[in-house]
Amino acid sequence: MSPNDCQLLRLPIEIFGQICSFLPAASLCQLEETSWAVQESLVEARAWRGKAMQSNYSFVRTMLEHVRVNGFNDASVFKVIVGTRMIIKELASLVQQDFSHWNFSSEKSLKRNGLLYKICQVMFENFEDYAEKMKIYQKLRLAQIEAWSAESWKEKLDHEHLMIGVFEGGVVDVNKTIKFLKDEGKGRLFTSDNPVIMSAYISLFLKANDCKSSNKPWMGGISEEVEIFNYEVSDDDHTDNDYEDDNLE
Repeated sequence: MSPNDCQLLRLPIEIFGQICSFLPAASLCQLEETSWAVQESLVEARAWRGKAMQSNYSFVRTMLEHVRVNGFNDASVFKVIVGTRMIIKELASLVQQDFSHWNFSSEKSLKRNGLLYKICQVMFENFEDYAEKMKIYQKLRLAQIEAWSAESWKEKLDHEHLMIGVFEGGVVDVNKTIKFLKDEGKGRLFTSDNPVIMSAYISLFLKANDCKSSNKPWMGGISEEVEIFNYEVSDDDHTDNDYEDDNLE
């Protein structure tokens, strides 16, 4: 395709870059593959840099700061950052699915799940304690994922060493690096369909984050309905389809 065949390339580069900022990453990849002329225009418009700047995830901001300090400008670096945003979003979605198994609006509805109700009676003082602690668990678990941290959201991994390994000299193998980050992220993500195993993990997680469970017995009684899971993953992406395609090279 020649520059004359692509109407987008006839636009001023600033307008072209602005249009690209509204495209999901998968569409940006497809556009990039159409011709060398488009690839060069995407580089000139700093389209991948702009896409990388759109996320509010704390780990992504850490990556952007590392790139800024080291003066990296290659598009491959920003593709990796965009890919990392997709990975975080995917991991958060998986954890949200786990939350759904523990989402009960009242003690009456929790009682219908006999085993889980008995487990909660051991873990929590009463239904209100259960609702409060599970809110905290959910919020901290998502914060852990967004910060790319260890089991305790306050205990960050060695991000500096990770950044050096990921970005090297400022030009990276995008697909290889994204695969590494995806495997590393999923390797730290604990999930289980077994309520006994999951309850043990939740208890340890709350303890690691200074949210101790009460030693008092569950007093019983039907509580009023309580909205438990009202924490939403924060991200200002233009579309929810960004993480569907992690092949950015």
